[in-house]
Amino acid sequence: MSVFLEWHHMTGPAIDALDRATTIVYVSSSPLEVHGPHLPTITDICEAEGIVERTAALLKEKHPELTFVRLPPIYVAGDVLPHVGSLNFRGSTITAVFEDLGRTLCTQGFTNIWVGGFHGGPRHFTPLEVACARTNRRYGAKMISMFSLLMTWLTGGGVELSEVFAEVQGIEPEDLRGDSHGGAIETSLMLHLLGEHVDPVFAELPQRTVSLWTQEKGLPDPDFGSRRPSLRELMASFRTKLKYYEEVSWSGQPALASARLGEQFIDVLARHCAEALSEVWSGHRTVEECHAPTWKVRWLFTWRWLSWLFERSADYRNRVW
Repeated sequence: MSVFLEWHHMTGPAIDALDRATTIVYVSSSPLEVHGPHLPTITDICEAEGIVERTAALLKEKHPELTFVRLPPIYVAGDVLPHVGSLNFRGSTITAVFEDLGRTLCTQGFTNIWVGGFHGGPRHFTPLEVACARTNRRYGAKMISMFSLLMTWLTGGGVELSEVFAEVQGIEPEDLRGDSHGGAIETSLMLHLLGEHVDPVFAELPQRTVSLWTQEKGLPDPDFGSRRPSLRELMASFRTKLKYYEEVSWSGQPALASARLGEQFIDVLARHCAEALSEVWSGHRTVEECHAPTWKVRWLFTWRWLSWLFERSADYRNRVW
């Protein structure tokens, strides 16, 4: 049974009766985006909702005083794969939407706002973080990007989850190297959460990763492991990934996926997410400590003209924007 109250099912008086001090307002923010030829475009939203359900249940056990209220998901998002079926929005639009959301919630007294998601595009989560920072500064709120917090908590800012799932039974960390989009991880999550909408073709897909692709092309590997890259290396890696996803719409080994693995993946992610959010709620982690490492160079991912110039220099072929 869900611990969430659904905002859209509640009446005005019922919402007004909520204790503002202990109410968390949650909303998922992820795109409708292509994930290989086998996963539905709602994948990132569905995963965010599945993870937060388990996370909220764990938090409720540790902090019974909390009340969780959920808004309908918002698919205003950016930095999507350039394949037909993905929907893309400007970073300025993302910031404006969530800054407005923060404003209307804070005006009504709801200042604990958690924005979830499961989309690793920096041109999405960085504009979202900007909206959170502006809302917090203006209203004294605690609006955070859960994805940014979890990414920092788990990997220090990367998207490599192979070691995070080392405890999962039935798959080895080596099988998950480079599994960052529509691979075994996301296919397993979706088989568990929305299996009827996963195309069986996933079992026939070969392993494809950015690293394998760069080896084939004779290009530098964009994976830095635990080493923090320089700004130049970071931008070169971003360019490589843009070019990879022009050609391929998944990265990983979808054929290794199963619903049983998906359930384990959710449990691991939710446990880590609950630990991180418990620190935020208890005051042991400030909202300023919830940013992704890219926050220090946020201008790289929020200045539209710079993004346009970068894509032009990379000869980036975007079929959806």
